Amino acid sequence: MRPKTLRYSIFTVNLLLLFSLSIPAQAQEKEEKKKESEVTEKIPLYNGIFIGADIYGLGASVFGSDFLSSEISLEVDLKNRFLPVAEIGYGTTDTWTETGIHYKSNAPYFRLGLNYNTMHKKINNIGYLYVGFRYGISSFKYDVYTPTLEDPTYGGGTNPNLEDPVWGGSLPYDYRDQKATMHWVEFLAGVRVNIYKNISMGWAFRMKYRSSTSLSKYGDPWYVPGFGEYKGNNIGITYTISYKIPAKK
Repeated sequence: MRPKTLRYSIFTVNLLLLFSLSIPAQAQEKEEKKKESEVTEKIPLYNGIFIGADIYGLGASVFGSDFLSSEISLEVDLKNRFLPVAEIGYGTTDTWTETGIHYKSNAPYFRLGLNYNTMHKKINNIGYLYVGFRYGISSFKYDVYTPTLEDPTYGGGTNPNLEDPVWGGSLPYDYRDQKATMHWVEFLAGVRVNIYKNISMGWAFRMKYRSSTSLSKYGDPWYVPGFGEYKGNNIGITYTISYKIPAKK
């Protein structure tokens, strides 16, 4: 009987020990939830607006990219948690293929979306990590052609015309002012850090997915302003300098 009694005693002691440990743990958890609730209540609904400018698109062009883009953004701070965003930009390209085909396009683009601050519970933080999404659209025109050798815009390709693989010979390929419209969605993750007073800097990594297009029958565009190279999906990066206009107290 003693071993059984001993086991019951040990089991009872363990239950009492677990119960005694759970009480302060529950109390601490309630206290933390209370503090989080108080922090949330202290944050006003409207906390100001960020005005930003992307410099990555300009810098990439300087270092040899075929695309040049620039954009500005307006971002409203709600509860230091939800940040509705509007982005307006302009993209352009003027390039040649190795076979002498000239492609040219330039147009504005627009994006609407939302950022979510994953560190919204920290009021006095100097930066934060965020995730978000965008819906983008660009309606643009593009030129794709092979100029003649006499054309001063000829880029020096191997042949100013396109070779006919069936009948032989070559023909000029010249389609200008082609119209197209494209819609896409983006999912992004980024970081923003305050560097001086109301000035902040940060980057965002974007995954872009084409949703719908309306194209010319004479050929797909090579470049879509705001989206990049025309294909099913793209990867993009923005590096933004922002100024925050704080809410009036």
